[in-house]
Amino acid sequence: MSKAQLWKQRIFYGSTDLAGNLIWQIVGLYLLFYYTTVMGISPAFVGTLFFVVRIIDAFDGVVYGFLIDHTHSKYGKARPYFLWFGIPLGILTMLLFFNPSFGGNKIFQLAWISIVYTLFSLVYSGANTPITAILPSLTKDPDERTNLASARMVMTNIGTAIIGAISLPMVAKLGGKDAEKGWMIWGIFIGIAIIVLFLGAFANLREQDVQENRAEDAPEIKGHLSIGESLKGAAKNKPWVTLSLCFILLQTFWVIRMQTAVYYLTYVYRRADLVGAFNGLVIVAVIGNISIPFLSKFMKHRNVMLLSMAVFAVGEIIMDFKSIPFLFAGNIIALIAMGAAFSISFVMIADTVEYARSEMHIDEPGILSSVPMVGAKLGMGFGGLVSGWLLSWGGFQASAKIQGAKALFAIRTSFVWLPLILALSILVILFFFYQLDEDEITSAKAVNTEALDDDEDI
Repeated sequence: MSKAQLWKQRIFYGSTDLAGNLIWQIVGLYLLFYYTTVMGISPAFVGTLFFVVRIIDAFDGVVYGFLIDHTHSKYGKARPYFLWFGIPLGILTMLLFFNPSFGGNKIFQLAWISIVYTLFSLVYSGANTPITAILPSLTKDPDERTNLASARMVMTNIGTAIIGAISLPMVAKLGGKDAEKGWMIWGIFIGIAIIVLFLGAFANLREQDVQENRAEDAPEIKGHLSIGESLKGAAKNKPWVTLSLCFILLQTFWVIRMQTAVYYLTYVYRRADLVGAFNGLVIVAVIGNISIPFLSKFMKHRNVMLLSMAVFAVGEIIMDFKSIPFLFAGNIIALIAMGAAFSISFVMIADTVEYARSEMHIDEPGILSSVPMVGAKLGMGFGGLVSGWLLSWGGFQASAKIQGAKALFAIRTSFVWLPLILALSILVILFFFYQLDEDEITSAKAVNTEALDDDEDI
């Protein structure tokens, strides 16, 4: 590919996660607020709805991964899903913020909200699972895969920054004093953006037709397995199992940290006025994203993740020094480290897919690439549960401007120490149990390619 083509592929690949992250951030940051304060729905009902849906769709990413592995179309395996699910996801985004009054019938309104949110969550997985599944098929070059993963996370953090910075001002501008109208119009804008971004990716990305080459080169490679056989094969892929556990831990502590940041600034530092600026710093994670192509040239992927977790832990400790400059400095360090961690984790998932092909002779990239979606949803469920339990254990009182010592300890534990402990746990797990050598996979792949080329010459 020419440089122009490479950059085109990186931009459109990154646009898929930009699209998904626009709505994921609105749901994570504002949907609870919208349902309870704008629509006047009971927080207990909303919390129960979120919990139940997390149970329903926690493993739908695995199902979509299986479907991707068994998809055959002229557009490839994963690419068609950007078309099939990108448009419905945009429409459901609009419907999340379009809630008829049903003539004041509360039961109908709650049923509508429950159905739309459940469908949204299921469709979201269908649009986002192929983002990771398509990566091994976009290029055979491991360095370019790293560049693509980095581009994806850069676009992700751009989406995060956009939603965090302008959603509330845009709602106020679009709706004036009518918040419900403002959210409805903003939802339409975001829904249209999601559809355009996914359609752009579908139109411009191309999967390499490597299946035929694999069949000639290694006829013993197994594909089109049943879901049971696919899961058994995944369970035997030790690097994938180890990485899956680490990814769930990564998502869990990240959700806990995000959810409790406002509590930490409001009650520990007593500076609620700094919440916006503090959360807006997420844009610095782009530094970590763009560092990955350079770091991976000098370090193995596992070691990049180890370094990221160690640096994140340092940032977390610095934030607890009870000083505003240290608070912001520690947050910047932690966010840069997380930018690198998320970027390299997607590269490592692609490594485990190649390991399955080269060492286990199994070609099921969809199932193996479902880790991020499963991890994100389990992390959101576990993270929300742990955060709530800790606040409840600490005796947190929402009506109190000053919290007791036990509540402050619970907040500090949620925001600083639990993420730090889980990050160090990931470091230990990877150091002792993740033994995949991506250089060996690349060498084996090169040998296979040479053999195939020789056969073609003959």
